[in-house]
Amino acid sequence: MQPLYITLIAVFVTIILINFILFAIAFIINKGVFGSRHDKNPLLKYYTAEDFNLSARQVDICCKKGKYIRGVIYNKEGVPPKKELIIFCHGMGPGHIAYTTEIAYLCNLGYTVLAPDYYGSGLSDGKNLKGNLNALNSIIGSVYYAEENLNFDKIILVGHSWGAYSALCAANKTGTVSAVIAISGPDKSEKIMRSSLRKRMPKFLADILYPYLCLVCGGESAGKAAEEVAPRIPILLIHGEKDPLVPLEISAYSAANGDHIAKYLAKDKHHNPYNTVQAEKKLSELLKATHKYKTGEVGEEFFKDFDFAAATEEDGEVMGEIARFLSKI
Repeated sequence: MQPLYITLIAVFVTIILINFILFAIAFIINKGVFGSRHDKNPLLKYYTAEDFNLSARQVDICCKKGKYIRGVIYNKEGVPPKKELIIFCHGMGPGHIAYTTEIAYLCNLGYTVLAPDYYGSGLSDGKNLKGNLNALNSIIGSVYYAEENLNFDKIILVGHSWGAYSALCAANKTGTVSAVIAISGPDKSEKIMRSSLRKRMPKFLADILYPYLCLVCGGESAGKAAEEVAPRIPILLIHGEKDPLVPLEISAYSAANGDHIAKYLAKDKHHNPYNTVQAEKKLSELLKATHKYKTGEVGEEFFKDFDFAAATEEDGEVMGEIARFLSKI
């Protein structure tokens, strides 16, 4: 029989090795999410300022180690301008260009919109998205840019998905944001990763990895951030009832509660509740086609003939709720 101390050392080494392996797996998963650059898909149509008769001016928002975060300032000439600036916080993807229809709606209300592209996406520099805190830091940098360079009475953050999560956290950190509209935001990014993993592996394995994902992501709770900032500023949380990407039970919508937090649950909607039900179905069809294109099941003809306008049709009721909220700020 081997001495007890050798057994204890073996157990200790085994525990260290298991933890190292689990941490490495979490790191690889996180890198898979944030470890690449996000740019426009050449197969897809992205609407531009010209499509909506908007004025657009590209700006350098901030620079770190020679790498620029850039964005575009949009407004609609001929519409009486408001004194509030909206900073539009995009979700994970090619940048703010995926939200031109929503930006145009806000400009038609009279708002000037500053739409930054996070590091590693769209107009901005960077080889990859870096990590979960990238959007948060980009939004905070945009708030500081607006304070120093743009003359507006108030700054309002409007964000979708990753941008919604980061907008709530940024409002709590800057202290100068006047309101937040968060659409389809997760409570924590690592919860989304666990939810996705549960569909690909036994649930208990995804749950075992969860603490390590928390360490790697380094995020905070958007729901908690909303509760902390809500007594000072108005907040509107919007979520799709049937959102498959950010399930309702792990969303900022469900996590945040308080008398100062307004909520709007979009019935029968998925991850883009600002679009009509029909538009979300068309968008789902489009996303499936992009995956099938990679395997050769779908050709370029599908995208040339696709009705992109139908996939971005806005829901008047949801957008109207946003407009009513903004009018009270």
